[in-house]
Amino acid sequence: MITLISYLTAREGFKFVFTGPSAECTNCRFNYVCNGKLRVGQVYEVVKVYGIRNKCPINEYVTTVEVREATVDLALSSKLVVEGMTLTYVKMVCDRVRCGNYPKCVPELIIRPVKIKVVRVLGRVDCPKKLELSNVEAKIVDTLSTT
Repeated sequence: MITLISYLTAREGFKFVFTGPSAECTNCRFNYVCNGKLRVGQVYEVVKVYGIRNKCPINEYVTTVEVREATVDLALSSKLVVEGMTLTYVKMVCDRVRCGNYPKCVPELIIRPVKIKVVRVLGRVDCPKKLELSNVEAKIVDTLSTT
């Protein structure tokens, strides 16, 4: 899927979460290309950079890129983990911000409750709080409202 993102982040492998268009986007001629096909709450990964730059009132310049829906690594309760399973995911609460597992337990790319599909179980997580967790590769299949 083709979209436009800030020239500062337009590099292959960059992952981002689409949070929705800004108010300034409404009357922009690139609004549909930037925002029209992306889903709010979905994580995307840049797979190709075309190097075409356009002026943007928000990001100074945007670059044309190809993106795909990305998978995310998460820590889930081992009791919930079965490949192919779909479930509602809400970030867990953890105060161990220096723990190496923290990015999987409290992933910054997931901004609201989402429905995920477990693509692959990657193994156990060595949790300092002794929680029984598994590391999984998951795909967001739907975003849920927070109301």
